[in-house]
Amino acid sequence: MSTTEVDKSTSSKLEPIVEDGSEEDVDSGQSSPNSAEYPEEPFLLTQYNDDESLYSSAVFSREGSTAHASEADGDGGDSYESSDSSDNEGSVLLEPLLLNDEDYDTDLDMDEDKWLYPERYDRDTTGLNKYMRACALFEVKPVRYFIQHMHDEELSLKHHGLGPVAMKALSIPLEINTVIEKIDLEGNGIEAEGTIHLCRVLRENVYVTDLVLSENKIESVGAIHMAQLLANNRTLESVDLTGNEITDTAAEYFYFMLKKNTTLRRLLLRHNCFEDYGAQFFRDALSENEALEILDLSWNHFQSKGCVAIANGLKENFGLKELNISMNGFGLEGAKALGDAIKHNRTLLKLDAMFCRLPLHGAMSMSDGLQTNDILQQLNVGYNSLHADGAFALLVGVDKNESSSLNLLNFGNTVVKPEFQDLQEKLESKRNIKIIYGGVTQEVPTLTAEYVDPMEAFKKDPFTKFKQWVEKAGYRLIDVLRHFDRDNSMTISREELITGIEKLNIEMTKEQIEILLQRMDKDGDGEIDFSELVQEDTQHRKTKRNVLKVVMEHQNEVNKSSNNADAFIQEAAGS
Repeated sequence: MSTTEVDKSTSSKLEPIVEDGSEEDVDSGQSSPNSAEYPEEPFLLTQYNDDESLYSSAVFSREGSTAHASEADGDGGDSYESSDSSDNEGSVLLEPLLLNDEDYDTDLDMDEDKWLYPERYDRDTTGLNKYMRACALFEVKPVRYFIQHMHDEELSLKHHGLGPVAMKALSIPLEINTVIEKIDLEGNGIEAEGTIHLCRVLRENVYVTDLVLSENKIESVGAIHMAQLLANNRTLESVDLTGNEITDTAAEYFYFMLKKNTTLRRLLLRHNCFEDYGAQFFRDALSENEALEILDLSWNHFQSKGCVAIANGLKENFGLKELNISMNGFGLEGAKALGDAIKHNRTLLKLDAMFCRLPLHGAMSMSDGLQTNDILQQLNVGYNSLHADGAFALLVGVDKNESSSLNLLNFGNTVVKPEFQDLQEKLESKRNIKIIYGGVTQEVPTLTAEYVDPMEAFKKDPFTKFKQWVEKAGYRLIDVLRHFDRDNSMTISREELITGIEKLNIEMTKEQIEILLQRMDKDGDGEIDFSELVQEDTQHRKTKRNVLKVVMEHQNEVNKSSNNADAFIQEAAGS
């Protein structure tokens, strides 16, 4: 038998293959060697991809020896053609189907298209295709930087001006992205709407561990959705919600979240609007949560009552390592509660309480806490009202604790006395500790007898003496300018000021005259004009009102503090 005859006998047995894989006679039972082998119309195989909502198709034609295949997406996709090099008319690219049964070895359940075109079923781990379709659907411009960095572990999109709609499109690929672990969306104004979309997809994402949503105006609504996400999420370890105008409305949701969540390690809520009511929920959260390690509540609106509540929560906490509570109003009661928390807490390593209005008499409670705490490593209490005596009391507490782990004690710009410096040098030489303060002076501005009558210091002020002469002479400020101005320049020079004061017998030393010139010469050009005289006079009037107010409201307290200052230092130092 010739080769041609063998080919014809074999090809006559070929039946058309349809989409469901069954065999059927295209010409209703009439078998013709030329017509029964192939359908008259092109034969279309279609495979749907549920994940991509795309389709792939293969078109087999009886025209010549050509098989066409195309793959399409929302943009039209790409197409390719392949042709058989055979010259025999009627042969097609289905030769593997002509194998004998014994030579055909495959899994019967395997999808035919997946076997022929495996590249069409590669999993997209970045979500790029979904993102592009979402941008088209929501009519937003794709973020080029996002597309370029979808394969990075850290994605930083700070200040890209996304807004809520663009955030909705961007959140869709994050649902399936398996690469990104840290997302920084600071300053994009995604608001509560964008936060809701982001929270929805992050429920399914098990790869993102660090999320920054600071300065996005998510407010309490967005914060509530974020808290609900964190209550069930077991992947996120760090969340930054700084500067989002979150109020007490969301505080209770954060409590329930921290009560349930065991994986979140770092939570930043600074520069928000929490007040004393919300502080009660943070107290309960600190009492029950043992997983959170870093909490930042600085720059909120907590007053004394709220600060006491947070300090009480810290007292009962057994997991927190860093707490930033700076720029909140502790007051005396808050300082006492904070000292008690330092005394009993056994996990906190770093405490930041700067700008917290911690008063002098609250230092004693904090000193007691430092005498027993052997865990705390860093304490920042700068820019408070501790004064020199309060700072010395804290330092004495550290000195008495031989087991203290403190390596940093920061008093900010507090000016201290020489005995503080002596003790500081002793501690730094014996221990691995750094102590920061504002300087040393013999005359420390504390609540001592020299402040009983602040009016005395006001009366010695050079401009006060100058103003007394002006009032005694019955002059206006313009008259003063004309009296001292000898060259008619409508300004008073340094020489004219000195000469005029000496001739008028105003009791001033040369140093006081120099101080007066510096204060009145606002622009530093060496000349005093009328506007500068008016400015200094206005400031002097304001200072006088403040001095009178201090004398009227605080004289009793000043006298009491003056009488007890020595006793306070002796109590801190011990015998």
